[in-house]
Amino acid sequence: MRFVILVVILLAVIVWFQRLKKNLGRDRSSSGGDSFPGAMPASAAPEPTPVEAMVACAHCGMHFPASEAIADSSGAIFCSTEHRRLHAS
Repeated sequence: MRFVILVVILLAVIVWFQRLKKNLGRDRSSSGGDSFPGAMPASAAPEPTPVEAMVACAHCGMHFPASEAIADSSGAIFCSTEHRRLHAS
């Protein structure tokens, strides 16, 4: 009977130490300390790239970023010089 009580007490101490270790790790990460060596701080996260407008080609209808657009003299937008040439003829 003594052996069973000692095993239960030992298991309770092990569980208590594991929870204490987990709580200390959580407190350290919330106070700004690095939980992983070489980890990047949250404030140094890269900025997300801005969303770019999409336009449709007047010839084929394909959508592509506005920065890659090719316009003709009438203001129509094309995805390539070939489509601009084909649309003009």
